[in-house]
Order: sequence, then C-alpha cells, then structure tokens
Amino acid sequence: MSIQQLYINTETSIPNLQFTELLFVEDQLQTVLQKADGLIRQTCISLLQSGGKRIRPLLTLYSGMCFAPLNPLMIEAAVASELIHMASLIHDDVIDESATRRGKPTIVSEYGNHAAILTGDYLFAEAFNILSKQQLLTSMTFLVDAIQAMCHGEVHQADDQFSSSVNTEGYFNRIAKKTGILLAACCQSGAILAGAKPEELGLMREYGLNLGYAYQITDDILDINGDTESLGKPVGADLVNGNITLPILYLLEKPIYGSWLKEIMELRKITYQGTQSIKEALINTGCIDQAYLTATQCINHAKESLDAIPSSHYKTTLINLADSILLRRV
Repeated sequence: MSIQQLYINTETSIPNLQFTELLFVEDQLQTVLQKADGLIRQTCISLLQSGGKRIRPLLTLYSGMCFAPLNPLMIEAAVASELIHMASLIHDDVIDESATRRGKPTIVSEYGNHAAILTGDYLFAEAFNILSKQQLLTSMTFLVDAIQAMCHGEVHQADDQFSSSVNTEGYFNRIAKKTGILLAACCQSGAILAGAKPEELGLMREYGLNLGYAYQITDDILDINGDTESLGKPVGADLVNGNITLPILYLLEKPIYGSWLKEIMELRKITYQGTQSIKEALINTGCIDQAYLTATQCINHAKESLDAIPSSHYKTTLINLADSILLRRV
C-alpha cells in the first residue's frame, strides 16, 4: 500500500476504507455512541459525524496483526482508544475555548462547557466499560497510564506558557505526555492482545512514541505555515496562547532573534502583527526546516524500531504510515 493510499480523506475526515478493519471499529463506535440519552446522545452523534483520522484504532489493530490474525479483543481495544482520544479532544476544546475543529463547530461552542465536559466524561466511561473485561485489563493499564500522562502534559503546557526557559528536553517530555504515550499505548495494547513478547512490546512502544513526537512536531509546523481552511481551525493558535513549540525553541536559540522573541514573550500577549513577524522570523532563519528535520529523525527512529518485527503487510503499513506523517497537511 502506497503513502498516497494511506492518506485519510481530508475533505470529509472519513477513515480511508482501504483499511477495511476500521469498518469494525466504526460500527462499534456507532453502537456505543447511539446508546447515550438526551443531550449527550446528541453531542456524541455530532462528534461522530465530524469524522476523524482514526489513527489510534489503526495503530492498535495493525500493531496486533503484526503478530497474529485480527481478533475481537483487538477491535474492542481499538474502539476504546478512539473513545479516549475523542474525550480528550473535547476536554482540550473546553480548556482552549476552541470554536472549531476539523472545520466544524466544537461541542463547547455549540452546546457549552457543561455539555462538553459531560460528553467527554461519558466517552471515558464507555472506554473503561469496554476495557474492564478480564482479557483487556493489560490494555487498560497501558491506556490509563496514557490518560494520566496527557493530564500532566496539559498542566505542564499551561505552566510553560510564554516561558523562554523551556528547553528541548522539557519540550519532548511534554509532547510525549500529550501525544506520544497514547500512541505508544495503542501499539502495545494491540500487540499484547496478539501475544507479542515483552521485547516486542518494547519495540512497538518505541515506534508509537517516536510517531507521536513527529506528529506533534508537524502539528507545531502546521500551526505556523498551514492554512485555516485545510486545518479546520485557526492557524497561529499556539503563538497567541504562548505555547512553546519546537520551532519557537529553535528561534530562541538564535542570538539576535532570541532576545527579540524573549521580550515579546515577557509581555504575555502577542498581537496579530506580532504573530506575523514571528512567523516570518521562523521561516527566514530556517527554524521551520530545522523542526522538520527533527521530525524526520523521529520517524527514522520509529521505523528502525520495527526492524526486528517479523515482516508482513501490516508492518509495511506501519512503516508507510510513519512516512505519511511527514506529508501531513491537516
């Protein structure tokens, strides 16, 4: 399967039907979310209709199928991973007061904070309802650790807003918690349900973690030089909110630009003109290219971690999926 075939349909955000296994996940998501009552049912259906890339279920299923044929437990773990992801996005939108996501109004903007938080809580509860089966308890452990990490990552990001003292080590620690550990947990969850050995689980974790690093770095880059229509959300949100991303860290290291940027950060308020000036500086100094190179290195590490995994169509798909991260436009 080529990288082009791997791409998700970006216009509708419906999962690529090349991955026929995702149809099982989609069917179960429909069943779970249709069970809700009243307003929560309304918000859940609205969320499902907004689509999504389904990367986490895909990682769960294909990591498992690297070691054994698809089984019902892998599908259930994949569904739980997507419910957790959906819940975290809703809570993120509440925290960030986001008006749009994937080009559509967020639940918080349409229904308010109360409904959004309850919907997120409902999705978490449904995920744990699935994972509470005896055979899925190890998967639950991986995913609970990931949820705890995501909470810590959000807190660290809030603490570090407009801070010029953040370094690259702190940045990678934060994005591991925000993004990487959940992707790693999905890979481990699928693999363990297929009977993978401990050393194989470690390799799948490394793959998912590095995939997460690259995914977040490309997110950082798209926030600077992406376009609102493709992204389905405002460009420059990280700059306005004072979130210290990798390109910003690289700019802070530049002798002249670093001092200038620190002065802006100390004001804790960035105007539209300020965001445009910072964007130009990031491009002109090569900081965007530098960040992209780092993302490429992370993808190389991800693919290298699969070297010892048995060859199969599913392993090839995971390798191609890693390469496709570098071609992201949304």
